[in-house]
Amino acid sequence: MDKGRKTTLEERLKIVQFTLDNQKDYQSAAEKYQVSYQQVYGWVRKYELDGKDGLLDRRGRKLQMENDYLKKLNQIERELEDYR
Repeated sequence: MDKGRKTTLEERLKIVQFTLDNQKDYQSAAEKYQVSYQQVYGWVRKYELDGKDGLLDRRGRKLQMENDYLKKLNQIERELEDYR
């Protein structure tokens, strides 16, 4: 089993659908698609909560948002200093 291997959104959807079609048999899905049990469980849970959007890979997105926020904050602080 390849723990933590990369998957596409389409592949995650296929795995979730297989799992749901088989009464949430996470172990069978993990073995069939060569992913970890934890991945399958997490994807099914996210899918049930948020639908297809729950399966989007958002790694790195939070850091980008934080960096954008800090840049904007620095810009505002500089403008306030110039104004004073």
